[in-house]
Amino acid sequence: MPSSESLRVWAPATVANLNVGFDALGCALCEPGEWMDFRRVSEPGVHLVNGPGTLLPLEVHQNVAGVAARSLMKALDVSWGVEITVHKSIKPGSGIGSSAASAVAAVVGIDALAESGMRKDELLPFALDGEAVASGARHADNVAPALMGGLTLVDPEGRVSALPIPHSWHMVVLHPQVEIKTSASRAVLPVHVTLDEAVKQASWLGKFVHELHVGRELEAMYCLEDLWVGPHRSPLLPCWDATRSAAMNAGARAGGISGSGPSSFWVCLSASDAQRVAAALSEVMNVAKLSHNLHVTTLSTQGAHVVSQSV
Repeated sequence: MPSSESLRVWAPATVANLNVGFDALGCALCEPGEWMDFRRVSEPGVHLVNGPGTLLPLEVHQNVAGVAARSLMKALDVSWGVEITVHKSIKPGSGIGSSAASAVAAVVGIDALAESGMRKDELLPFALDGEAVASGARHADNVAPALMGGLTLVDPEGRVSALPIPHSWHMVVLHPQVEIKTSASRAVLPVHVTLDEAVKQASWLGKFVHELHVGRELEAMYCLEDLWVGPHRSPLLPCWDATRSAAMNAGARAGGISGSGPSSFWVCLSASDAQRVAAALSEVMNVAKLSHNLHVTTLSTQGAHVVSQSV
């Protein structure tokens, strides 16, 4: 039997796509993040509990964390059960990896309770089982950085590569309190692109990866050109033109839509620039009378991990 009777796991929010890497690039954020509590119980199976302020389905097959945890427990063939209390602080539908955080927290917690010692890449398929409940697909652009931390690139066969982390980057994430369904966000994307567009976008992605590897973090920032996704999705976001202008005028060097939206991300070179950008974005939202959340943060070197445990 495992020695830990209970434990708590933290998982980060993430920004996916980063303009040049649709469905391929993602990064983990230091803030916001969320917690998930695990308690080993004698009754087999997964038993879900909502923490204060959390309203998620408690049926395992409808819950991201429940499906991911059940998938890993089945593979490990454990005889005990687990009670999982979800504290949802990354808002669902925010575009910053809410479901990915739940999926990876679940598998990290089960792995720790079982003391199975699995590598993060070995846990990835089980986390994707959970992510598929929310997104309808096994996309790893949010799941990979949430699990492994840092900045990740997912190849067409699903293999994950860790990219050098740009430590000088300061990120501002704006989340307007509006709902954009992933299906609607994908529906506006073009089915076909021109050869010229494909070449240019591939070149920007290649240059971005190269600049990271040679340590030119500012130049990598300037590679974040979005030729495909942003131009088609931006009309779905409230006050997009005003938001972009305010962020860039206040000191952001790059920015775009986080995942399928409605959140946007803005990259700065200093904490003071990030604070000015956050203030400018808040002003835009206040003028438009839009409720919103703002996160001023940096990239997290850690993905989901155990923060406390007891015997």
